[in-house]
This record gives sequence, structure tokens and C-alpha cells, in this order.
Amino acid sequence: MEQRFEELLETALYQKATDMHFTIADNTVTIRLRGVNGLIPVEATGDDVRLFNYLQYMANMDITCLNRPQSGAFSYFFQGQFYDFRFAIIQSTHQKNGVLRILNCHYGLTLDQLTDDRDVRETFTGWLRKRSGLILFTGLTGSGKTTTLYSLLKMAKGRTIYSIEDPIEVVQDNIVQLEVNDRTGFGYDEGIRQILRHNPDIIMIGEIRDEKTAKMCIRAALTGTLVMSSLHARNSFSAVNRLVELGVSQQDLKDTAIGIVSQRLVRLKNGKGYRCVYDILQKQELSDAMEGRTVCEQRLEKKIDEGVKKGIYDERERSF
Repeated sequence: MEQRFEELLETALYQKATDMHFTIADNTVTIRLRGVNGLIPVEATGDDVRLFNYLQYMANMDITCLNRPQSGAFSYFFQGQFYDFRFAIIQSTHQKNGVLRILNCHYGLTLDQLTDDRDVRETFTGWLRKRSGLILFTGLTGSGKTTTLYSLLKMAKGRTIYSIEDPIEVVQDNIVQLEVNDRTGFGYDEGIRQILRHNPDIIMIGEIRDEKTAKMCIRAALTGTLVMSSLHARNSFSAVNRLVELGVSQQDLKDTAIGIVSQRLVRLKNGKGYRCVYDILQKQELSDAMEGRTVCEQRLEKKIDEGVKKGIYDERERSF
């Protein structure tokens, strides 16, 4: 099974894929690789059901337990490098599904590769010169939030940068990276508390999930640190309400928020790859949103629709 796994891993690395998707139905296996250009099918073999079981074993899962989702992690040495993996499986009545994520195979996309919008690049670069404040990225899973965060941190030369993540998905030399460990009680809030004792210039928080983390992010921003994070919200305007729901006062948000970004990963026309589309809420518009004044909430969708009309983005990206 090691040989088959290494064949798939070599293909995934060549395709710059971050995930391997497995579907097993009627003892037939379908394998697809997910990368920046979407899902790529891979020809399966008769042994791939055994490969699926092998990955469960490597991830220390209970192969006899069929009635609940499971996840696990493992490391594997391949072509002179250790790769870290997270394997998650779920089973229904008729099929099994598994996703194997390669945690440290990200290829360090630059901001220029993520967007062709000069105004966006200039705005983000300007934010990096700030000494303190809060920068938030919102968007659906797979919209490129983590990739955007790392592309910005790579540009922050000469700064002391710490991160707290769950898990660490991109190993980056210019960052002191810490990983959440729920079993030892080391969560996002405790991680921020410990990092602040080291006088960082920038803290990157993988995700704001709860009230404790939200308040610690605000505290860090108020005490002179530039804080960058992501938040699950429908758009930039919803993110403001979400932070208030998590116990952040409007005044503290006004004092710290530099910008809130909503983003989506869209296909370029004629299969030329993908780009991130960003909608940025800052300055007066951000203040209006905080104070509940009417602001258009569909700006990202309109921006994408305009790109479709201009022949930049694929027709399938149209929102209506």
C-alpha cells in the first residue's frame, strides 16, 4: 500500500493539490485531487479500497467503527521531506467518503497571484504598515482566506510574527507558529494570552470561533499589536454583527478595526485558473456598518457578476 500511496502523493504534489477526496460505493473507488484549479479526477485501481483502510490505520482510526465520523493525523517521509496529513472520513448507508489533507504542502501563492486588482493589493500592503489594529477575512470554506493571510504575512518583512492555528496548514519560516491542542487546554484564547508576553508585532489567529477568542483579539489590538484573523460570516457586514454577538463592544470594534474583507475564489474564463475576488469594508463604510446605517450587502456578488459580463470570470460564477 505504501507504493500506491506514494504514487498518489507524487501526483498530488505535481498538481499542487492540497486534498485527496475518496468516495467508495459498491466497492468502487473514485479519487479526486483538489488544488487551485479545482477537482482533478485520478484513475483508481483495484487496490484503492485497501488504500482507504491503510490511511485509516495510519491515522489511528477504529476501522471497526462504522457509525460515526472520524478524523486523525499522521506524518509520512517522502522524497526527502516529512509531510503532515489529516484524514477525515464519514459513512452513509450506501457509501464512504474520506478527505486526506496535506497540511504542509501549500505553495506560497503571492498576492499578485491571488488577485489582479491593483487597488486591493495597495490596500492590503498599506494595512501591513499599521502598528496595531484588527484585520478580518470572511468567506465560505475554500474561499482562500488562509492563503490570503499567509501571502500577506510573507510580505511583512522585519516584523516579529506569531500565529495560533488549528491545525498549522502552512509552515512559514518568518512566523513562530503554535497549534491549538484542546486536550491540554491550549486554545486560541490561551495562545493569544501567551503570545502577548513575547511582544509581537503581528499575531495571526487562524479563526475567531468563540467569545473568549474574539475578546482576546480585541485586547491584543488595543494593546498595540496588529491582529489578523478569519471569521465565518456571510459577508463583511455580517461579520460586524457576528463580533457584537460574540461580546465585542461597538466602541472597541471602532477603536481597533482597520478593515473587514469578504472574499470568494472564482474561476477565470476558458479554464485559465482561479482568482480571489475581494470586497473591502474600511473607513467610513466600516463605521456606517458598525452603527447600523444602510450599506449594500451584495457588493461581492455584484463585483463577480461584473467580471462575468466583462468576460473575465466563468459564466458559472454568476450569482443569478
